[in-house]
Amino acid sequence: MAKDNVPFHAIMFPASLLAANEDYILLKHLMATEYLNYEDTKFSKSRGIGVFGTDARDTGIPSDVWRFYLAYVRPETQDSNFNWVDLATKNNSELLNNFGNFVNRALVFVERYFESKYHQ
Repeated sequence: MAKDNVPFHAIMFPASLLAANEDYILLKHLMATEYLNYEDTKFSKSRGIGVFGTDARDTGIPSDVWRFYLAYVRPETQDSNFNWVDLATKNNSELLNNFGNFVNRALVFVERYFESKYHQ
C-alpha cells in the first residue's frame, strides 16, 4: 500500500467498522511504502502507463523474477522507479550471478564435506 492510502486505511475504514457495531478485528499495524514510479513517471492505469497484472503475465518473465525485482526496488524510504533495463540488469547480476554463485558454493560444500548427502 502506498503512502497516499494511509489516511483512509488508518482512519476512515476503521471508523466505519467501529460504527457498524460488529465485532470486527481492527488493525494493529499499518505498513505503507513510498511511490513506485514507472520509467520516471507515475503509474496510471487510465492512461496505460505502467506494467499491470496481465502485462506482467504476457511478458513471459517468471513470477519469481517479478517478485524478486519488486521486492528489490520496494520504495521503503523514498520513491523508487521501475525500469525495464534495471529489471534485466538486476535479474542477471543479483539473481542469476550472485544467487547462482551462492547455490553453486553451497552444493560444492555439501559435496566436499557431506559426501553429497543431506539430512532432512
